Amino acid sequence: MSEEEVKRLADFKLKVEERIKDLEDELELMREVARLIDEALRRGSFAKASQVAPGEEIPRSEEEVVEATTRALRRTRDGVLLANAKIAKDLLTVDVNPELGLRSNVPPFRSYFVNRVLNEMKAKDEEEGRKPLSYEIDEDEGERLRRIVIRNPGDEDRVNELLNILTWTLSKMLEKIEKPGTGPGQED
Repeated sequence: MSEEEVKRLADFKLKVEERIKDLEDELELMREVARLIDEALRRGSFAKASQVAPGEEIPRSEEEVVEATTRALRRTRDGVLLANAKIAKDLLTVDVNPELGLRSNVPPFRSYFVNRVLNEMKAKDEEEGRKPLSYEIDEDEGERLRRIVIRNPGDEDRVNELLNILTWTLSKMLEKIEKPGTGPGQED
């Protein structure tokens, strides 16, 4: 086999592996969407979607179900699930993976994500006369992050920016707690 053929095969293998990863991510997203649909149906005292006959109209609750999309936030280098984000009109809800045990006092969460990103976006909104971004950080008693709720996050570009920055932030936090001598005891 020539060197060029070996290189082409290696490139092809890389593309196949990337496609497999993309399909696995898409499958996980579809499972999450199905879970969210079941939750919405349960809240409205409905049967699971799998229990509704095909073609049968699904009864609606008095509250119209808000259209939302979900996105898995993963660490780039190894695909570890950091959080799941639910994106709806004027609301961004991020459920942090509880298995990671990420605490809000691990840098760069407060120093960067809260103070420099969220607070600066809020100030910019107020300065420009827009409905300002607001946020809530939900933690347990041990300061482990559970959920981040961002209201009025802005347009699709800004939501993507927020999610990209949050993915980077959570990745850095995870790196800090994985390295010996660093971790949750360190304050921002």
